[in-house]
Amino acid sequence: MTASNAVRLESWNRHEIDPLFASRDPKTLEAEAVLAGKTQGTLYVDRLTAPRAAALNVGVGWHVVGRPAPQFLEAINLRLPRNTYSVLVLPDDQANEWLPVLARDLYFIRARSRYAERTDAAPLQAPCPEGYHVEAIDGGLLGGSAKGVEDLKESILNSWHSLEDFEAEGFGFVALKGSEIVGHSISNYVCGRHCEIGVEVDETHRLKGLGTLVATRTANAAFARGIRRVGWMSWACNHGSVAVSLNAGFSDVCEYDVHINHWPAENPSDLTQDEFRAFAEGYERLFEEQPPAGSGYPHIVAATAWALAGSGHNCRNQLLRAIEMGWLRSLDQLRELWPELFESPGLQERKPWAELFALLE
Repeated sequence: MTASNAVRLESWNRHEIDPLFASRDPKTLEAEAVLAGKTQGTLYVDRLTAPRAAALNVGVGWHVVGRPAPQFLEAINLRLPRNTYSVLVLPDDQANEWLPVLARDLYFIRARSRYAERTDAAPLQAPCPEGYHVEAIDGGLLGGSAKGVEDLKESILNSWHSLEDFEAEGFGFVALKGSEIVGHSISNYVCGRHCEIGVEVDETHRLKGLGTLVATRTANAAFARGIRRVGWMSWACNHGSVAVSLNAGFSDVCEYDVHINHWPAENPSDLTQDEFRAFAEGYERLFEEQPPAGSGYPHIVAATAWALAGSGHNCRNQLLRAIEMGWLRSLDQLRELWPELFESPGLQERKPWAELFALLE
């Protein structure tokens, strides 16, 4: 088998595939949901009969399991995206051995993920803040005209094949202010007596208890359906998510390592300026060992980290490198990659930025 011939499966025998994933710890549901046909994913194996290794792509995540030969790791390396955010989920005892081949010519760093769980089925109550109300997610809500319903549908379809599948097996709640959806919690995956939920609240409506409200309602609904374990995934540094989960009755199960090609936080406020600076400095050292070739995305990651560290000069230097290599070509491309940059008032009139932008179409 050559590095270009990892076998992509359109269907699979779970008796052969499931044992490869059995040793994963923690037992998060992302992979199981794909293997059970409940959400979309792409599965590669090293051979069709009695496979010894597999790689499963679900959204931005790549799970690699089994006993892969170097050729299989090389094949998966060729399939990892070069221009977007990715997460590698690897067995702790194999990560150091596999990464030099699997992530060769890419820039992945270690990050900590957290898994929490609620198993106490006793219903919990959380107060609804004044001026808000909460509703169950059903066909009427999804087919209605509430502001934000399209974003809610998009969130659901990140985990479910269709809205119909979600209505049949999934559940969740939204928080509304008037007719605007300002927060939601949905079951991302449901497999047997185990589910995982996600929570999102609009930034301008946070710190009011809405996350706890919708998460509590969603977990209560899970137990009412006979589910026994409700899981919650987040970055370990996502202090807001951790606090909401604890308020909603969840308990820590574990923290574990993953590898990502980005700074390790969901929200910029989760890291300090000093932490962003440390990340940017370390990321730049990786470029010295092996400069990015073909994709300027790593320079964008470094640029955003420098900006969040408070260094516009170093930020522009990284953007300039992406321009010089011919990868970053236009303002529209930069705006798509980093929309927050253009939210700074008068940015394009400032001389250093105007000179940089003049190099772009």
